[in-house]
Amino acid sequence: MGEEPQALASRRILVVDDQAAIRRLLETGLTDAGAEVWMAADGAAALQMLEALEPDLILLDLSMPDVTGWEVLESLRSSNHRQNVPVILQTSADDFDSFERARRLGVAAFVSKPFRLSEVVETCRRVLHGAVPLRGRSARGSGLPLVQLRDTSGTLLSTGLLLDLAPRGAQVDIDRPLTPGQQVILTVEVPEGPLECSAEVRWVTQAGGSFQHGLAIRS
Repeated sequence: MGEEPQALASRRILVVDDQAAIRRLLETGLTDAGAEVWMAADGAAALQMLEALEPDLILLDLSMPDVTGWEVLESLRSSNHRQNVPVILQTSADDFDSFERARRLGVAAFVSKPFRLSEVVETCRRVLHGAVPLRGRSARGSGLPLVQLRDTSGTLLSTGLLLDLAPRGAQVDIDRPLTPGQQVILTVEVPEGPLECSAEVRWVTQAGGSFQHGLAIRS
């Protein structure tokens, strides 16, 4: 039997982060997964590199001095020849309020710090296969519907995959833990159109780099 193909084989990924330790970590993990990795230590360097380079994907830190991740995003989206490059934002827990702004700027997904390399590689793989979790779009060939979880005021909390759905309950896999007892609005993306219902978080368990949640469906 031959070796399994690498998850990111021949993909070109630009990593933009002002922390040298994180750049080294990501360079090692993404290279081991088969990617060609370019590194930028700040937003200004990234914009300069993008004048000559054509990455397949950008991993972008939000919190950088001088030129921030948001400014890099704004510049990308105003560019005629780089506006469609998919972007994954690297964020801390405090950045989750930025979901809506990121959606408006066409961000594909978030990875939260501190992160696991396996989680970053899998998110990159999904996005490079067409997934846009922040817009409820799954990767080509994925058999699992995407879900969105919002609070009762409509603010987006997280996105992920639907693992199971029954009349009185659901199980979802998302990228951050919610609180048992929390009231949420669950939206499931299906070909016929989105299904929406109210639910309560009953249990949470960590599974690798993500979190599985059991939800009780409210009538």
